[in-house]
Amino acid sequence: MAFLQARRRQQRGLILLVTLLAMVILLISAVALIRSFDTSLLLSGNLAFKRDLVNEGERGMAAAIALFNSGALATDSSRAADVPASNYSASILAVNARGIPLVLVNDSTFASKGMSATDITDSSTGVKIRTVIDRQCAAAGSFDATTCVYVPGSSDAGGTNWLKKAGAEYVPVYRISVRVSGPRNTQVFLQTTLSR
Repeated sequence: MAFLQARRRQQRGLILLVTLLAMVILLISAVALIRSFDTSLLLSGNLAFKRDLVNEGERGMAAAIALFNSGALATDSSRAADVPASNYSASILAVNARGIPLVLVNDSTFASKGMSATDITDSSTGVKIRTVIDRQCAAAGSFDATTCVYVPGSSDAGGTNWLKKAGAEYVPVYRISVRVSGPRNTQVFLQTTLSR
């Protein structure tokens, strides 16, 4: 019995110290796991907003293409000059390093260019869509193949349309750029080109 009493006096709570240290390590790892989960949730939410804005941007593209089909830009003569009411420039707009027209990036540049078409706004979702169209020519006026980016048009109904045919005329290229702004200061830029 004296042996057991001597052992009890020698124990100083080493197991208690090891257990407390393990609990602190578990607590720190739980906090790190929660923070990681919050960050992942935030990122996935932002990606969902971005994907939704891309889908909304298709509305802006469709509205711009409609101007060429039956709207203010339906004829060659209407596309020879700027049409600020349709956010259309008959010459190439200045772009930033990413190829986005500056009038789309900066609201004051947009206003100074005289563009005035109303944005497509969805007040229920907070989404705002702005579209800008620019002809890929050095200057406004009649189409000139020496100063414009162009593609060959098709002059006959037969054969393969994408091959240049004898007698085919050239048609200018138009760039449609769309900015979609949404919740949480999310922005998406879309671009496409077409020829008419």
